[in-house]
Amino acid sequence: MKRISDKVFNEHFENLQYATGRHDTWLCQSRSVNGGEADLQVFKKEGSGHAEEICLRTNEDEIQGADQYEITWYLSWSPCERCVPQIIKFLGKHTNVKLNIFVSRLFHHQSSPHREGLRALSQHERIGLKVMTLTDFQDCFDRFVGEGNGFQSWGDLAGNSARYAAILKEITGADPRLAF
Repeated sequence: MKRISDKVFNEHFENLQYATGRHDTWLCQSRSVNGGEADLQVFKKEGSGHAEEICLRTNEDEIQGADQYEITWYLSWSPCERCVPQIIKFLGKHTNVKLNIFVSRLFHHQSSPHREGLRALSQHERIGLKVMTLTDFQDCFDRFVGEGNGFQSWGDLAGNSARYAAILKEITGADPRLAF
C-alpha cells in the first residue's frame, strides 16, 4: 500500500471549523474479507472524480458475491450530495458489505441537500457514520501514514470533533453508530 505523508495527512485531515483552501477529499479505506486481514488503500479526488466514486469503482471490481466485507472509510470531508446516492446504491447492490464512515469535517453541512445526504447515510442499516475523535485520527494515522513520532494532535481537535459531532447529531437526529 502506498502511504500518505504526514504533511498531506495534517493538511487534509485537520478538523478545522473553517478549512479554507482544502478542496480535495482524501479517503483512506480498510477492507477486510470474511474477518481476515485488512487491505489498505488510499484514494483522493482526481479531476472531476470524487475520492468516494473512485473507491467505489475499485471495490466494484474486487468484491465477490459470497464473501462478507467490512469496509472502513476515513474521510477528510463527509460525502457530498453527488456521492451519497452512489454509496447507497453500491450497498444496495452488495448486500454482503457493511461500511463504517469516519469523517474529519462535515462538507457544506448548512446546505439542505448535504444534510439530507448525511441523514440518508445515518439511516442505512449497513452504514455507520461518525465524526472522527482523537482515537480515530490516531488509528488512521497509524494505518495510513505511520511515519515519524506518530500522530500529533492539533490545537482544538477535541473541541472541533465535539462541535462536528453535535452538528451531525442535530442533522441526523441520532447518536452516531457503527455498522460493525
